[in-house]
Formats: sequence, structure tokens, C-alpha cells
Amino acid sequence: MDRFEPSRLPPDDRRWSTMPRFGGFLGAALLLALVTLAADRLHELLPENVSILLFLTAVLISAAAFGFWVGIASAVGAIAAFNFLFVEPHFTLHIAQPQDLITLAVFLLAASLTGLLAGRLREQVDAAKGRAAALEVVSRVSGDLAGAASAEDVARIALRHLHELAQGPAVALVPEQDGLRLLAALPQGYAPVASDLDAADIAFRRRRAEFAAARGWAGSRLSFYPLHADGGGTVLGHARLDPDRRDREWRETGIEVVLRQSEQALQRLALAEAAEAERRRAVSEETRAALLASLSHDLRTPLATILGAVTTLRELGATLPPAAQADLLAAIEEETGRLARYVEKLLQLTRLQAGIAAQMAWVDAGDAMQAAVARARRSWPKARIATEAAALPMIRAEAGLLEQAIFNLVENAVKYSQGPIRVTGAVEGQELVLTVLDSGRGLPPAIAEWLASDEAVGAPPGAGLGLPICKGITRALGGRMTAQRGSSGGAALAIRLPIPKPRA
Repeated sequence: MDRFEPSRLPPDDRRWSTMPRFGGFLGAALLLALVTLAADRLHELLPENVSILLFLTAVLISAAAFGFWVGIASAVGAIAAFNFLFVEPHFTLHIAQPQDLITLAVFLLAASLTGLLAGRLREQVDAAKGRAAALEVVSRVSGDLAGAASAEDVARIALRHLHELAQGPAVALVPEQDGLRLLAALPQGYAPVASDLDAADIAFRRRRAEFAAARGWAGSRLSFYPLHADGGGTVLGHARLDPDRRDREWRETGIEVVLRQSEQALQRLALAEAAEAERRRAVSEETRAALLASLSHDLRTPLATILGAVTTLRELGATLPPAAQADLLAAIEEETGRLARYVEKLLQLTRLQAGIAAQMAWVDAGDAMQAAVARARRSWPKARIATEAAALPMIRAEAGLLEQAIFNLVENAVKYSQGPIRVTGAVEGQELVLTVLDSGRGLPPAIAEWLASDEAVGAPPGAGLGLPICKGITRALGGRMTAQRGSSGGAALAIRLPIPKPRA
């Protein structure tokens, strides 16, 4: 970020470059006039050395309050006032006695040293205050940027700190198709003018800083800095710093740190997004490989059965008894049904991976559960499937997806359990719980942990297609899945969906 490097004077020269202000000279003149009037009134009561101390006090106060150069000017004014009033001949600047010349020289030296020391002390105090303010902002900006979750958050955080450092207007702009758009501004309601937008556009296109015009010159009122990151960028602007500020150096350093850390935060977000995209791609590839491996087994078995049955009927059909022919036709029908269910699962999985939103509507969960159980009984007539459900509330869901999810759980129970299967529905708190219990050996721990996790992909080996699809449907409907061991053994897989709160 070398383009953000501001031009500064060396630190040792800053105190000498601070230009005095008219208000400082006016304040020193008033103070010197008051001291002169007091010394004139008390001249008869006070010795001469006390009057000198009064003038030295005025010089010290002026230098400490208004800076080095005002202190020097106050010292010259004090020596002139003392000579005019208290050195013979009075009311002239003429010096008659040689010892008075020595007195005035010593007074001038003491006043000059007093102004020098007090002025330097004032400069150092101002620099310390500016340094403390800049360091306070710098200490906060890194922590604030660490919690930024988007480029817009980074821009708003940087904007707040730039406004504090520049002590003037600050804006953040983001690119659009037809130019730059104002994202935020401080103070609230501040709007950049046309010259500001032109300077911001130049800074963004040329990727370099565009500084504000000098006081009295035409041009932008703000200095603009482009923060570029992969896939976009931001332009930040702040009011120009007064060149006469005593703490300008430290505020410039603070602004540079804010800009540098903001760009690093944008780069961090871009890298994190790229890493997340690569992780999702790797998980997707892993899921795709596992899916293909599962399909190669699940599809090969019914296809081989169908092919064998059809070949037997074609070649030996005339010699086979009717019962054997009926068995072969039943096998073809059963395996064709299995293939149809695999294709339906693939379609559901494709829909979930494509991110197609569910068509949410009011659904009777009990009807969806009964429809899934009736479909399962038709598919596996020998399976013992029972339902236990009281009156269930209406929920927001897509009936077809909910029925498919319950059917997948029943199919999984039929596949891995030889005993009875129970499908239950109940209300627990603000959730509707639809549970499928079997009497098998239970789920492997890896699959149970994955079902209860927030991961949508990356199912462990052995999960097949039904469980990932069921979990994807549940997430699409705004719910979650849980898996635990049933009270009488086996697995208890539950779909938990939120119950909408009744409207007032």
C-alpha cells in the first residue's frame, strides 16, 4: 500500500513548522496589556524585580497556551513594555543608563528562554495528545476489522475510524455498473458533491490515491483511497487534514494504518471466501464420488435381476410353468420399482443441490405421515409398519418433500431391520417431531453424528442416498434431524420442524 504513504515533515521539525494563529497573538497581546496595566498600577508598591517577574509570567503563559512563536513574540513585547514604562527615560524606548541595557538584555534572554521552553512543552503536549488519539483509534481498528464478515462491514468500520481521525466528513463508495454508489457517510446525511465523485472515480479506476484540493483551490473536498480486492473494491474518502495541525503527523499515520488494515481485511475475506468455495467443491466432489460408488452398486443389482428375468422369459418362457413365469414377472416388477425409487431420489438430490427453494404452504403433518406410510406399505407389503400419532398441528412446509423425507426414513428402516417399524408424531415445545423407530442394530456413530450436525454435505460412507436426501429436505423446510437409540433397541430417526407461532 505504498500509494497511501502521506508526505510528512521530519518529527523534529514539526514543532518549528506550526504556524501561529491570529487568535494566539490576540490572546497574548491582551494578557500582556493586563500585566502591563497591573505592573504600572503597582509600580510604587512593588520593587522592580517583581515587575520583571510579572512580565516573565505573562510570557510563560502565552508560550504555554499559544505555542512557541507566540511566546517569542510575547517576550519581545514584554521587553518593549518594560522598557517603555519602567526604564528611564520613561515612556520612550531610549535607554539612558548602561546598567539598564544589561538588565534589559538579561530580561530578553530570560523571556526568550521561557518562551522557548514553554512553547516546546506546548508543542510536545499537543503532539502527545494527537499521538494518543491516533494510537487509540489504531488499537481499536484491528479488533473491529477482525469481526468484519463482509466487505460492507469493513467499509463501515474503516469509515467510522477515518471520520474520527480526520475530524471531518468521511464517505465510503462501492462500484456499480454505471459508476460508484455511496455506501455510507459520516456525519449522517453528508453527501459528496460532483467534484468529490469525480475524484473518487479517478482513484478507483487508476488505483491510486486522489488527494483533496488545497484550501481555496477548486477540486475535491475529500481525499480518496481505493481498496481493491478480488472481485470488487471500495473507495474511502475523508476530509483533508489542516496543514497547521500540531498533531497532523500522527493522524496521517493513523489514517494510513486504517487504510492498510482495511485492505488486508478485504484480502482476508476474499481468501476466506475462496477457501470456503474450494472446500465446498472438494466436499461436493467427495459426495459425488460416494454417490457414484453407491449408485454403481444399487443400480447394478436391480438391472441384473431385470435383465436375467427378461432373458429367461424370452429364451425359456414356453418351457416354464406358470408359477415360475409369475415369479419372474414379480421380480421384474419389484426391481423396476426399486429403480424408480432410485431415480426419484436422484431427482430430489439434484433439486436440493441446485438450491431450489421449497414451495411452503400450510400442511397437515398427520396427512403427510399417513401418505408416506401407505406408500411404504404398498412398496413392501410384508413389512410391519404401524403409526402412532395424535392430532398434529398445521405447519409450513411442502407436502411432497415432507412425505418423501418420511418415506426415505421408513425405507431405511425396512432395509436394515427385520422387525416391526413404528412411525410416530408428537409435539415437543415449539417443534413437531416425526419419528421412525426400527428394531435393527442402530445407526453407526459416524452417521448419527453427521445427521445431528449442521453439515449439509459430506455424508459418511454407508449413508446411501435416503438419509442425505432426508436431511437436505429437513433443512430446506427449516428443521433439523436427530438420531438416537430407541427405547427397545434399534434406531430412532426424528424430523423436527418448527411450529409457527399463532398470529395475534
